[in-house]
Amino acid sequence: MPDDNPATTTIELWTRSFAPTVAEPKHERAIDRVKQLERLESVDAVTVGVWGRSFDRTRHRRIPHLERIAATLEAFDAWAERTGRDLEPFFRTRHVESTITGESYDVCRLPTLALAEYRGDELIHVAPSRDGDRTVEVLDRLEVLVREEGEGSTLEFDDRWTDRSPDDPTHRRRSDLDVETERNRR
Repeated sequence: MPDDNPATTTIELWTRSFAPTVAEPKHERAIDRVKQLERLESVDAVTVGVWGRSFDRTRHRRIPHLERIAATLEAFDAWAERTGRDLEPFFRTRHVESTITGESYDVCRLPTLALAEYRGDELIHVAPSRDGDRTVEVLDRLEVLVREEGEGSTLEFDDRWTDRSPDDPTHRRRSDLDVETERNRR
């Protein structure tokens, strides 16, 4: 969970508990990457949370784990609104009405993997998410975080990195997608 110390960096990985076996290699890679991040000096805490395929956002039960999922989804929504990012189609909420019982509720379909990055109490990044036409996937974001720390780059939590001081006239900024595309060409 986030920490009120503004210098603390926390990474949360959320994984679907009973995901089909085709998703298992992605889960294993993601867990390996967060373990790598846990060993880095720049990351103070790493947690792995488990959730199901969907979550009833209307009826909150008094179960701590479900309350934590509800709080996480609310933080994700606030982050998306604040940053102009889009969480759909990865987190899709639909309204359900039962004609038999007359009950209605909102259900959010959850992704098989999700990543949250906090600095102190502030949520600074969520994956998967969309920024216009660009999609930031969990594994891509984890790769960038691990690689950039290993390269000694300055990590800026706005999906950009720099390998030089911002005052340097040759300062470069590239998106995660550009970095990933370049890596795939090698």
